[in-house]
Amino acid sequence: MKNSHLIQRAAALALAAVMAAMTAGCGAKEQKDGAADGAKESTKQTGTADPGAADVAKGRYVEQSVAYPFEDGTERVLDIIQDQNGELVMFTLVGQEAEGKKKAYRYDGSSWREDTASPVMSLMDSFYLAYSAYGPDGTLYVIYSDKDYKAHLVKFADGQTMQEISAGIEDAMVLLNGLYVSDDSIVFIPSNDQVIVVGADGTVKKKLPQRSSFSNFCDSHTLTANSFLTTGDRGFLRYDLKSLAEKEVIPFQTDESDVYGSLARGDGDDFYLANAKGIHHMADQGTMWETIVDGSLNSMSMPSAYVKRLLVGNDNDFYLWYSESEEQKLARYTYDPEMPAIPSKTLTVYGLNLSENQTVKQAASLFQMEHPDVRVELIDGASESGSTLKSDTIRSLNAELLNGNGADVLVLDGLPIESYIEKGVLEDLSDIITPMVNAGELYPNIAESFTGSDGSVYQYPVRVSIPIIYGSGTAVNQMTSIGTLRAWQEANPDKAVFPKTIYENILRQMICLYYPELLGNDAGQLDTEKVRILLETAKLAGDAGGSRVVFDESEDGGRGQVYNTAETRGFTGLSDYGLLTKSTEVSLVELSGMMDVMTPSAIIDKYGYQMKQFNDIYYPKGLLGVTSFGKEKETAREFVEFALSPKVQNGDLNDGFTVNVTASGAWKERASMVSISFSFDGGEALSAEYPDDKKKEEIMGMLDKLRTPISVDDILLEMIVSETKGYFEGKQTAAEAAGQFENKAKLYYAE
Repeated sequence: MKNSHLIQRAAALALAAVMAAMTAGCGAKEQKDGAADGAKESTKQTGTADPGAADVAKGRYVEQSVAYPFEDGTERVLDIIQDQNGELVMFTLVGQEAEGKKKAYRYDGSSWREDTASPVMSLMDSFYLAYSAYGPDGTLYVIYSDKDYKAHLVKFADGQTMQEISAGIEDAMVLLNGLYVSDDSIVFIPSNDQVIVVGADGTVKKKLPQRSSFSNFCDSHTLTANSFLTTGDRGFLRYDLKSLAEKEVIPFQTDESDVYGSLARGDGDDFYLANAKGIHHMADQGTMWETIVDGSLNSMSMPSAYVKRLLVGNDNDFYLWYSESEEQKLARYTYDPEMPAIPSKTLTVYGLNLSENQTVKQAASLFQMEHPDVRVELIDGASESGSTLKSDTIRSLNAELLNGNGADVLVLDGLPIESYIEKGVLEDLSDIITPMVNAGELYPNIAESFTGSDGSVYQYPVRVSIPIIYGSGTAVNQMTSIGTLRAWQEANPDKAVFPKTIYENILRQMICLYYPELLGNDAGQLDTEKVRILLETAKLAGDAGGSRVVFDESEDGGRGQVYNTAETRGFTGLSDYGLLTKSTEVSLVELSGMMDVMTPSAIIDKYGYQMKQFNDIYYPKGLLGVTSFGKEKETAREFVEFALSPKVQNGDLNDGFTVNVTASGAWKERASMVSISFSFDGGEALSAEYPDDKKKEEIMGMLDKLRTPISVDDILLEMIVSETKGYFEGKQTAAEAAGQFENKAKLYYAE
């Protein structure tokens, strides 16, 4: 992936700025007026606080957005650092990189002021400022790239002209990850698998090993009084500043994802870490992480969050620089000793696999920030059950629900929804959904799919993904049904519509494409004869593309491992490869966001193909339902309505498209500088840009045409895959395999 400038760190899905959102914490920093004692006490509390209890622990950090001193879109933030006195300094760019003007601002804790005397003003307009840092005497160090994309390290001492330092970074420009200056004016530059150490005399002293980053997103480095900290394979590496020898390895606070967090200097040799779970403290010679700010109660836990830099303020506060859809923002965390440490209510949200529902997690973070008295507890069935089979996990959940226990909100993806409705497990949400539809907020065609004949609504998706098909020849128009596909494949045995992959993926994809066709007379139950025909057609189509039950990993130069990867709905990402290498006639792709549109658009534009929605079907995602037995029923209903509002729906987290008509405007207006280049097997390289206005209009226009939701019970899907495997292995006939599935399915339907 490339950006408009090679040295620019690409913006990730980002952290939403909010006013007065609350964060729980304990006081590792020296707090004023007893704040430390109150904060430490808060760590002893668990569960939900009773607001009427006299001994409720108090004290947590409050998150506030810090407004920038310029209008949105007029300037781009290049860097935010602290000077030798701890004051925040921000450098911005006005205009395009090749001709933009640099500006500097300082923040005194309450307001910004422009620093017209900043030495960055002397940088040429064509120089792009990438990283900066202040030395102990106030000297400003800067890494910039010139118009030829070469990196330079320079310093601006007081009253002196710019001085360049030869640090051997010119060819490593793309992989640089920061700039740090010690109290002895030693410069540290993390770069890929090493940290370049430059002495005060301007010569390279040493190169310290670190974890290979392969990315400009790895910002977990910092200096303390006597050491430099960076990332290793097992944790954070601490190097002694004098000997430059490795002193210790400090285990990650969460896991390897901490390399994408940010470290900040504390007092002495202690330091802080900001990650998705919050802000954490590690004391000098400490062995345990202490959580200062609980990320589950603020915006740091949002899937859209990308932490850029943590800064420790001078007034018992923290600053967090983050990005949101390529827009840079800043938050401040201040300690409030009177704020209850733990919210008074807990709303539980359960899903089989919440890792696939980023929008639900986004909604949870935003909801509790707007409702500081509510903790939204996300329960992921996949992680909670460990190695337990998914079927056993669902049976355990069913037992809880039927006993009047369980979560307040269910994410129903993969669950037996019809059974829940029949047994009265779910609440009718029509009083929420119908007014939103009538007001023009929700797509009426999508709402219609989830509205019963009596007007009841028991489930509603927060996202939808759209399968599309494109390619050449008649195959595009011959895949509308299992029958037409089979007839075309029999007439064209030397051509393929599915790429080379395991049979399992072909079967999964066909089930998810033709599910309505497979259903029999009994609602929700698959027709056995149609399953037989499905199996025979999947084998026929798979054989044409070179499918097998399993591949040796060395297949096609090591591509066998990719072929063997099973995807829930069978969309492996290999379709484009097949189309471009002319081994398949079409490409079938599931679009889950604007980023997914980029590659298909480039291929379609290059070869003149037409993009079509596949049978106007769609995959609802994040299907929300409120349980009838939940303890926080009203709060749960509020959560569903909130999740469907523009506050949540405006974002594109690449887990599906919005279901909110109002939010579709934000999707059309969103711009991005991200672009990609790709080629297959040494073929012609194609470049793909973020969709332009015309393409965005076309894609968003598909939402009005969605008619048939495909929501396959996960147990049923896994059952048909496992029970029919013998047919693809040549051990059974299609009829025998379909019968075996029928017998197993009957037991399941009877439960």
